Amino acid sequence: MALVAVSVEFAPRAASAHPDDYIDETFVFQTVDRGDTELEGWVEVQQARTGDDPRAVYTLAAERGFTAHMMADLAAQIVHDADGAAFGRFRAEGRLRFAEEGDWPVDLALSAEYELETTRISGEDAAEHVVTPRLVLSRDLVPRFNTTLNLDLPVRIAPDARVSFAYRVGVRYPAQAIVRVGAEFRHEVRNRVAEVFPQVWFQPRENLAIKLGIGIGVTDAAERFTARLAVELEI
Repeated sequence: MALVAVSVEFAPRAASAHPDDYIDETFVFQTVDRGDTELEGWVEVQQARTGDDPRAVYTLAAERGFTAHMMADLAAQIVHDADGAAFGRFRAEGRLRFAEEGDWPVDLALSAEYELETTRISGEDAAEHVVTPRLVLSRDLVPRFNTTLNLDLPVRIAPDARVSFAYRVGVRYPAQAIVRVGAEFRHEVRNRVAEVFPQVWFQPRENLAIKLGIGIGVTDAAERFTARLAVELEI
């Protein structure tokens, strides 16, 4: 999977040690500042283990800070494969954080997400509607070495009801530097999807970040590999 992402911010962001979500969507504790709006767009190419032809996925997302500690984001995807282009996915997420970064022994945030996946993106027989409450835990174990844990409880409400469990772990060092390194691990327990995602971040300027990552599937249900390039620009 190759990905190119561009993020545009209409208002300056307050300084924060770990303001950005990880490249494979491990959510961080920090939220978008009150009144700020961020637009993101990315394209990715996916290669499954089944040997099917690669497919492209195009995403447009927007984030908005409503209070100093609360934000929301919307995202929509178009998938393009051998059958042409079609709507693939819609996501709406809200996040509420408690206190300021470093005030508590472990930084804590709550997230709630609604996701619609069509048959074109999921490969299932019917569209899936999922609501996911999420707990976000963050801690710098040593100075500038961040560890973030997401605990997810996806509840599928259609086409049939079921509850599952997933978690993501992200580590990154240092907090702010021209070059940062990190990794993520994602495990969807019921679907038996597990993937490790090492990554490196380059920040040649304060308002420009370039992220590179390679995801490696460690179970048969995961993508064989994922290669991503993400670019974030603040203006």
